[in-house]
Formats: sequence, structure tokens, C-alpha cells
Amino acid sequence: MRKSALAALAVPMIVAALLPGARAQEAGDTPDSAPDSAIPVFERPVGSADPARRVRLLEGDERPALRARLGMFAEPLYRRLPDGRYAEIPVATWQVLDGGCRRVAGDPRQRMIDLAAAEWAAFGLPVLDLSAGQDTAVPQATGEDGFRIIDPARNFSVGERAGRRAAQLGLMEDAPAVDAAIAGYWSAVPGGEDVLRRQAIVEFGVSGAGWATAWSGAFVSWLACEAGVPGFRRSGLHHDYVLQAVDAREGAPGPFIAHDLDEVVPAPGDLLCTARAGSEFTGIADLRTGAGGSRAMHCDLVVATEPAARRLYAIGGNVANAVSLTVVATDDAGRPRPQAELPGAHRWFSVLRPRMAASGTPGLDRSPAVLGLFQAWRRWAARTGNPAPAPLRATAPSAPGAAVEPPSTGD
Repeated sequence: MRKSALAALAVPMIVAALLPGARAQEAGDTPDSAPDSAIPVFERPVGSADPARRVRLLEGDERPALRARLGMFAEPLYRRLPDGRYAEIPVATWQVLDGGCRRVAGDPRQRMIDLAAAEWAAFGLPVLDLSAGQDTAVPQATGEDGFRIIDPARNFSVGERAGRRAAQLGLMEDAPAVDAAIAGYWSAVPGGEDVLRRQAIVEFGVSGAGWATAWSGAFVSWLACEAGVPGFRRSGLHHDYVLQAVDAREGAPGPFIAHDLDEVVPAPGDLLCTARAGSEFTGIADLRTGAGGSRAMHCDLVVATEPAARRLYAIGGNVANAVSLTVVATDDAGRPRPQAELPGAHRWFSVLRPRMAASGTPGLDRSPAVLGLFQAWRRWAARTGNPAPAPLRATAPSAPGAAVEPPSTGD
């Protein structure tokens, strides 16, 4: 079976915190960090885009007045001073310094994967495993026959989520360490400044409450923007760029083309989309007719596939309130199994594939963030006498399927 980077990253978090290049948060890192936090913080690779550099937090005398819409216009709010006078209420808010996108020639698949992997590492490598099958449900004794597995749909204690394994958590959106990054994702969305202003009001009311506006669509838009995907319809709503991909299916402009699940097998660089909340999308036809009810949906970037293990891996924003990697169960052909087949899975309904032909073999194993973590693990193993990781498997142009040893970066 292929030894992937994902297997190498399945190290207990206590080990990950010991790796060189991983910095466990300690008291003093940020004003609100917990002294006993064991979540590792991985630096982004040299040369990787840092979303935090696209924004700046206005504080002190730079803070603008807190505003509220009382009619057609937003008006500043005031507080009464001890001497009876009134003064505007200042509020810390994010200022967008860079709202532009990159222009890069060539296939953007690997660039999107590289960016997604770096953000995943910066959030502490959180994982949500949706690949668990019926055999992981709660067992029930049957006497002489031993044990049998309770159908998750009939398990009243955990219901449809019986087959879902526990999540491996990282930094969440309420952590000060990732606040600027999320604001940076919004900088790539037209109208994102309005979201940042609303967030300032939320923070003023309840400090550390997390982000009031779902930012998963902003994350995908930032990936496309930084990777130089031409003509991507950037939006905080997944529905906008998914509908663009549906129209592109009929010949309209757009960098992605939408497919039903039975038409293509997801590959690294694709976007995998699921219905959520009150929506009932089952395929592209529902998007065309608007028959899915609510427009609520979510898309993740496919970063690796393992058909032999019947799973694929995708990275998305605002998954468990973080940039997380989701392990998705697939059938023998590599297509994601929807909730109708596997209780606890998502309601997958479409794959968005880049319109341009793939260049090379993009994947998570080739990303600088994962290669750096691989090297860190190897150095840690050599220093402590623990087993070293197996070589990553990747398809090199000169030797398809050959094992790849990342170059040594020294100690």
C-alpha cells in the first residue's frame, strides 16, 4: 500500500509538539494563550504566502469609531464622559493592505495544495476523520456469537455519528494566533472589508467570541487568489463559485467545471462540495433549477487520494472552526461515499475540476509544508532513537511511482 504523507503525519500530538520547527504555544506567546496548551504551531515554509500580511489591526489612536446602521447610513456610536460630554466609541478593526490576486502562469493545482497545507500546519494539523465505517460503531454482545455491530441509524446514544472517529483538534478560530490569518482570507473577497468591520463589533461586544461570519468560502477564495487561478469568482459564499462552475459546464467562462459524483473520480486539485444545513442538493441539476432549497453548501480542496485504502483527503477552512484536513471515505473506484450510503458522512454532491489540463502529479506529499514536517520527524527520530518515517511516495517525472527522499536540510 502506498505510504503517504498523511500516514507520516498520524503522529500523536505529544510527539508533534516535540518536532523541531513546531512551537507549542506557551504563556506569553499571545495575551490570551493558555500556559499548558499542547497544540503545536508550525511556521509557514519560507516563501509561502502569509495571509496575515494582507491586513493590519488598527489599534490605539488609529481605531475608527464603532458604527451601527440606524437607518440608511452607518452612524458612529457615542459614550458619555464623566464631565457630561460625549465621545465616539473607538474599536480595533482590521484594515486590508492587499486585496489583490497573483498572476502566475501554469497549472495552479499544486500551488493551491501548497497553500492549503501551509495553513493546515499553521492551525496545528487538525483532522476530521469521516472515513470510519460500520465496523467502528458501538458493539453489542450477542452471547455465544460474540459481538455484532449496532446499525448507527438505530443507535440512540450517538445516532448517525456512530461511525465518526474523534477529531484531532488544532487551533480554532477564537485563538489570537490565527485571527490575522482569517482576516487575511477575507481580504481576498470583494466586500470582505464589511465582514471585518462587523467582526470588530462582535469583538467589541464579546472578546474572543470567534468569527461571527462563516469563513470557509473566504478560505477557498484566498487559495484561488494567491495561487493565481484566473477568473475565479471569489466570494464568501461557496454557492457563487460553484454556480460559476456549473455555468462553465455549458461553455461559460470559469476556471472550474462542475461534475456530478458519478462522472469523475476526485483528484488532487479538485474541489469537493457537500450540501449542509437545510439544503438538499443531490447533483448539478438541483443547482440549475434551484431545487436544493437553501443555498448552504461547503467545498474543500482535495489534496491527496488513496483508492486502495478507500479514502481521500481534503483541506478546508472553518471545518471544526479551523483549517482542517478531512478524511473522506470512498468506494473502490475512489468516489466519495455520501451520507445516504455511510451514516456520518457528508452529503457530497459535486466535484469541481480545474478547466486547464493537469501539469505533473500534484499532491500533498509534494508540498513544502509536508516535506518540512517529514524532515522534522526524521531529525527527531535520529535524535531520540525512535523509528524514522518511511520515505514519502510520489510520482517523479523520470521514474513513475518511485520513492522520493526529500533532500536533507541539516540539523
